[in-house]
Amino acid sequence: MDGVAMGGSIAGPYGAAAGLVLGAFYGLATADSHYQQINAQIQTEQAKDKELEAQIEHEIERQRELEAQLSKTGNPLETKKREEPQIAQRDTRETKSETRVDNKKEEPATVASLSKKDLAPNPAHSPFKNVEVKDANGDGIPDLWIYYNPLKPGEIIRQEEDTDGDARVDTWSYFNNGKLVRREVDTKKTGRADTVYAYDNERMAREERDENGDGQTSFRAYYQNGRPAKVEKDLNNDGKMDLWIYYDATKDGEVVLREERDLNEDGGVDLWSYYEEGRLVRRDVSAVGLEILSKQEEIPSFRVDPQAIRHPDS
Repeated sequence: MDGVAMGGSIAGPYGAAAGLVLGAFYGLATADSHYQQINAQIQTEQAKDKELEAQIEHEIERQRELEAQLSKTGNPLETKKREEPQIAQRDTRETKSETRVDNKKEEPATVASLSKKDLAPNPAHSPFKNVEVKDANGDGIPDLWIYYNPLKPGEIIRQEEDTDGDARVDTWSYFNNGKLVRREVDTKKTGRADTVYAYDNERMAREERDENGDGQTSFRAYYQNGRPAKVEKDLNNDGKMDLWIYYDATKDGEVVLREERDLNEDGGVDLWSYYEEGRLVRRDVSAVGLEILSKQEEIPSFRVDPQAIRHPDS
């Protein structure tokens, strides 16, 4: 169009035609550079758009990280409030220290307290998530350790207790499905359990004791519905039971029904004693038991009625 205008102004219609032809050739010759310039401008704009998108993504990611940090550390305003008293307290201490230096006054040294509470560690939370440490008696020393099932939060599987305040565990309790099933107690302060209680549905079912500290059970009791039903004892500490006492588990208290004794340490019963309403009403003795009783210099505290004695093995 520029060629037509110039040619027409110079040579009229013929000049306009000639200018059209020349302008066409010039346009074809310069079109490539023109389109390259346009493409370059488009690519520049696209690069700017990509850079802007990258900045936006970076800002979104930074905000996400900030939100995660805030959720972990809590409200920063609260943190600042907690830090301000500490800073003020430190400034106060520094001011007091400078005052002491300026006045050059010596203060008496503070004598360290050796009381139990001062030496006691702070019963802080255990680093293990399934262990809880408590100070049950409030003396500043941990005395109760509760172990939870790591697969079932809140379900107790074991407890360790210091019941006498000597900083040593003396009671161990074991649980199944959150219910107490066994308890071991150190009553002699030897560091190991000498009394064991077994529970059924959290009610006493059995009790065992090592009464003389030789590591062997010398007392064993069985319970029904929480009441004593049978007791076994090792009277001569030979490791074998030689006295059996049977109780009426349907009544309150310890109502004896029958006693059985092994007099010759062979594991068999030689003497049977029967009771009614707590009173001895009959005794049966074997031939071996009768011979042993007749040789004893001192007769036991009971009296044997010849009319009431039977010989089960005769």
